[in-house]
Amino acid sequence: MGARSAVVRGAVVLVIAALLVGPAVGGTVGAQAASCQSNGNQQVCLTEASLDGETLTAGESTELSVTVENTGEERTTAIVVLNVVSPDNETNSYELRKQSLAPGETLSVTQSVDASTPGDHGLQVVVYGDGYAHRFDTSEPMSVTVERQGLGGGIDTPEYALAALVGSLAVIAGIVYRRR
Repeated sequence: MGARSAVVRGAVVLVIAALLVGPAVGGTVGAQAASCQSNGNQQVCLTEASLDGETLTAGESTELSVTVENTGEERTTAIVVLNVVSPDNETNSYELRKQSLAPGETLSVTQSVDASTPGDHGLQVVVYGDGYAHRFDTSEPMSVTVERQGLGGGIDTPEYALAALVGSLAVIAGIVYRRR
């Protein structure tokens, strides 16, 4: 009787643990870093860098929104670049937009970010000027977690909890059946 009681207790602990397991916490949405640097009378500051979603299933995409403003006294060319770090620590840079801005003018850029490789991806927006010779501003690091796609879509914590519950009930039913 003691062994069966231990199995039942173990099954109950499994069910409770499965119900308490929460999804992994995603990365933070990139806010403006206090790093806007002038280049003489030229200055372009990043006023927004954000993602629509931070956790995706492979094959989905999210939208990156970036806004920069020429806060300097002269017309200048802003080069908006997205730096990406893959789960394998490989880095890539993508020029999203290059545009001349008058003083006080803003530029909004939206870019679809596709999720194909499972894992955590780091993203950061950098605003350059003077043909990449000067860095005006940098966003806070952002992250996107890409989850593998299951047979019927992404498998979430409730599905794991349900599977644990069904497995526990099967173990209990097996114990009751053997007892007869």
